[in-house]
Amino acid sequence: MKQSSQQSVRVIVELKELNNEDVMVFKMDEDENKYVIYMNRSSGQAEMKDVFTKLLELLMNNNVTVELVIADGYAKGLYKEVCSEYVSELNRELIQVKTSMEELLK
Repeated sequence: MKQSSQQSVRVIVELKELNNEDVMVFKMDEDENKYVIYMNRSSGQAEMKDVFTKLLELLMNNNVTVELVIADGYAKGLYKEVCSEYVSELNRELIQVKTSMEELLK
């Protein structure tokens, strides 16, 4: 199996306020603000799609794990819970997609 030659990539997702808006920042590139999901904007769904597309690109040659980090002083409990569940579900989905990709490549 080719998995042993693949790198493990950990993507940090920071939940924080940015310019008085609640955001999840996915740190996947040198430009750390390239993949930002604005929780309070209608553009959030499109931003999630962009993030997922980038994660799939990473998944092609790596094992990917997403880790949520909550910024110091961030106090919105509902967003903490929602984002924590979202990241957990995202990790489950990435594992499923990786398994399916490996099955197709056998």
